Amino acid sequence: MRIRIALATAVAVIVTPVVLFALFSSTPAASARVTRHEAISQHRAVKIQLKLMSYAEAQKVAKMATFYNAVAAHQQATFYADLAFFKAVAAQQQQEAAAQAAAQVAAQAAAQAAAVTAAAARAQAAAAPAAASPPVPAAAPDGASSDATSTGTPDWACIRQHESGGDYGAAGGGAYQFQDGTWTGVTGLPGPAQSYPAATQDAAALRLYAQRGWAPWTTRYACGL
Repeated sequence: MRIRIALATAVAVIVTPVVLFALFSSTPAASARVTRHEAISQHRAVKIQLKLMSYAEAQKVAKMATFYNAVAAHQQATFYADLAFFKAVAAQQQQEAAAQAAAQVAAQAAAQAAAVTAAAARAQAAAAPAAASPPVPAAAPDGASSDATSTGTPDWACIRQHESGGDYGAAGGGAYQFQDGTWTGVTGLPGPAQSYPAATQDAAALRLYAQRGWAPWTTRYACGL
């Protein structure tokens, strides 16, 4: 009986490891390890084939690299040149804008100064006393020529002085400042009156005085006529 128990125990001890080994060998993990091992083996079996380029091909690649570098350098130089140009244009525009602003400020200051000067001149003119009227010419003595017969009287002298300063050649109508239409209507001669001698102008003044009196001359008021 004891012998049988001993034999059964020995068989169990020998068979159990074999069964366990068989079970673990058939598991997915074991299969994965075997597959990975095979893949590694296949990967190691791959051969890398490198083909050396010829000298001509190397020269071609070198030329292409040199051309590319030259193009890149040209593009970079062009970029910096354009950048400098745009900076110069912007600076010039800023200078022109500053000059225009300064000119506007100066023009405004000049306009304000002119306005102040004009206001001061008007204020001074308003404060100044009125100019004294010229003296009324004295009446001609008995027996002397009258205004209707001679332009040598003080009245005519006053008229000539205020009209033209006594200048028979003064522009605008001579000593008596005849308008062209008035001159032609009185004398029948074409104007202007300053183109004719003093005697002709005097005769025309007397004729106009005989027709209308002192009315044609607005300076009569200054002469008290």
